[in-house]
Amino acid sequence: MRVGGEDILVLSVPLPQLRYPEGTTSAEHAIIDAVLEGLTVKEIAERRNASLRTVTTQLGTIFRKANVNSQAELIAIMTEDAANEGDSD
Repeated sequence: MRVGGEDILVLSVPLPQLRYPEGTTSAEHAIIDAVLEGLTVKEIAERRNASLRTVTTQLGTIFRKANVNSQAELIAIMTEDAANEGDSD
């Protein structure tokens, strides 16, 4: 493919299926997805048309269900789980 006179190569690879923490709801999945996108609590609240307090409370519930203490830990377990999904060794 050529873009702006340059040849570029586009690769497409399937992403592993995310396994959300047990017991999380679809609303919590949307928040987890937003965290994985790198959104801040404020940005998540704006996207969901919710208050900062609501999103903070929902994150606390997600942290408890996932047995983590921070967004960084949540990202780590979600990406680790997804990366290990394809391992069959």
